[in-house]
Amino acid sequence: MTTRASRTRQLIACGLTAASMLPAMAIAQPVPEQDLKAAFVYNFVLFTDWPSDTTFEGNALNICIHANSAMRPAMAALNDRSIKGYRIAVRSLATLDNLRICHVLFVDSGDRERWTQIRKAVDGAPVLTVSDDEEIRLDGSIIALGAEGNRVVFDVDMRAARLARLGLSSKLLRLARTAQ
Repeated sequence: MTTRASRTRQLIACGLTAASMLPAMAIAQPVPEQDLKAAFVYNFVLFTDWPSDTTFEGNALNICIHANSAMRPAMAALNDRSIKGYRIAVRSLATLDNLRICHVLFVDSGDRERWTQIRKAVDGAPVLTVSDDEEIRLDGSIIALGAEGNRVVFDVDMRAARLARLGLSSKLLRLARTAQ
């Protein structure tokens, strides 16, 4: 027979157990979409090989993004991380003059009007172009991020990668929704 005091102790113990689980439950919150896309970009770098004549000035791998992009804060979190022996440098693009210093170029809807100019500026340069804008992704971006249900997916334009002289790992290509 359970006494009232023992039931109270059981309820308190259950309450403390549940309260101790709250931090773990908070950790399990969904990752914001921009942070997830930035993580994808980081992994794209892991699975991309640049030509041997590529310059990494100051031992930096430059990820360029428009200063007003909604993705800018998430990409900035990658700044100074090490990858493939290089230090990531996230650079804001104000003009199109120096796009060839970029190793990765993230473009989104804010770049749509100038995408044709951007594409011409990096034509033939070893720049991995990544976009999450529907119009740009259909018009020559090497990697196109998209959403499918509650998942982030990506497609690879192999022709554009070859023109940029970039080697994309077969591991990356197997994870792509499409690689054409």
